[in-house]
Amino acid sequence: MKITFSIIFITALSLLSATSATIYDSSGNKLLRGTSYYIVPLLRGSGGGLTVSSQSHKNACPLDITQEPFEVNNGVPFTFSPILLDAQVIREAYPVAIEADVINPCTGSTIWTVTTEKNHDHGFVTGKKDDDKKKKDDDDKKKKDDDKKKKDDDDDDDDDEDDKDRPPVQIVTTGGKFNKPESCFQIVENNMMPGLQSYQIQNCPFKCGSSSTGLVCYNIGVIADSDGNRYLGRTDAVFPVVFTNSYGTVRPSAKTSSFSEISTKVSTFSRSGK
Repeated sequence: MKITFSIIFITALSLLSATSATIYDSSGNKLLRGTSYYIVPLLRGSGGGLTVSSQSHKNACPLDITQEPFEVNNGVPFTFSPILLDAQVIREAYPVAIEADVINPCTGSTIWTVTTEKNHDHGFVTGKKDDDKKKKDDDDKKKKDDDKKKKDDDDDDDDDEDDKDRPPVQIVTTGGKFNKPESCFQIVENNMMPGLQSYQIQNCPFKCGSSSTGLVCYNIGVIADSDGNRYLGRTDAVFPVVFTNSYGTVRPSAKTSSFSEISTKVSTFSRSGK
């Protein structure tokens, strides 16, 4: 039965590959397997392109997929590889592996994978609880009475409890494996702004052998933490992107000694790719 299902699934993907719309880069050319592209937001006032960094891990590995804070930076290039079928053109809704085209200082691959992080370790801004917390903090700062220090200490304890109540956050890191559910993505067309072609990246575990019976894909977008760092992760919000061919640029080497060093290196590389 398992073999039969696999054959049916591969056959269905073959038909899908033949009929699905082609994905195009920002120059109107077909998105190709193994070619390096910058992934940049459609709305350029919302930050720069996607990059790699080590800002969520004390030991620097694996690298996170994050967003450049400044729109003038393209980030680092990424490649797309169709899964199961040996296709050269990337098509809509077809499962792909996405890989950072950088020299990896960490052990393992640079393939994207969805990783679960404890929210209270990073202070991700993920919902109403965070808005309430910010308002509470602002109110506390206005108090000038004699017991301010004691109240602040009490608030810190309350904040810790609030952080622990938040659900885990699923962010995208490197270190994934080809054709695994957590590393299975697809690209679908986004129609946020008619006349401007853009796409939404989604994580689709069921297309790469997930044991779950749910045929669900999850939007991949930006999740910010309390320090303003912008991570890529599963989110309900849309994050329309375009793909820019990085042909002619030098392959970057990611550093892991500190986030600031990575930012400097990647930013320099990004500017050279403009």
